[in-house]
Amino acid sequence: MTEILIRKAGKSDLLAIQRLLSTYFLDMEELEPEDFVLAEVNGKITGCAALIRAEFNGKEFLEIHSIAVHPNFRGKGIGTRLIEYLLTTVDEKACDLYVRTTAPAFFQKLNFTKIKDSEKLSLWEDCKSCEHFEKCTQYAMKYSYRC
Repeated sequence: MTEILIRKAGKSDLLAIQRLLSTYFLDMEELEPEDFVLAEVNGKITGCAALIRAEFNGKEFLEIHSIAVHPNFRGKGIGTRLIEYLLTTVDEKACDLYVRTTAPAFFQKLNFTKIKDSEKLSLWEDCKSCEHFEKCTQYAMKYSYRC
């Protein structure tokens, strides 16, 4: 496979990010293009992921958000490269990095661990108020740095 370039996104990447996210019925949910990193193969944007700082109940935390890889490029290491890049960009103050995902096996390979529902409820307001919480298909996971 050709080289995968990982780079920060800019305003000019907005449409490409929106197209990629719409493949999985995701939207940018108040995110800016600059919140994203992109994967490119031969000049074509093939993947994206955002790292955001979130806050709930007075607790501030980092979350990987809106990760997507173009269906024609899945299974080629693009998602792994995006997450590995984000893991290296986290500032030293963060001890934990969270993600909500329907693909827990992917994140387990990258040393994320599942967290209990009680911790999930303490982090995300939308989980706390969701009528489908008991049947939720999203797993909450955590990557812990040595702090």
